[in-house]
Amino acid sequence: MLLVRVEVEASPLQRSSAPLELINFITLEEPCVRQGGMCRMIEDCDPGNLVQMRGVLCPKQRHLGVECCYL
Repeated sequence: MLLVRVEVEASPLQRSSAPLELINFITLEEPCVRQGGMCRMIEDCDPGNLVQMRGVLCPKQRHLGVECCYL
């Protein structure tokens, strides 16, 4: 006779204790691209690379903290 013991540590119905991170997809916006930049999170852009016209070149994503940044 063979006895097999199986223990389940987690199931898809259980959530892990680690917090889930929010993933945002930042899209290109034409006004920013025309200035030679890319829409990026403000904290991901060096201060010297932020486009001077802040708040107008990535208008669709401004509420997410996205600004136009030269690369």
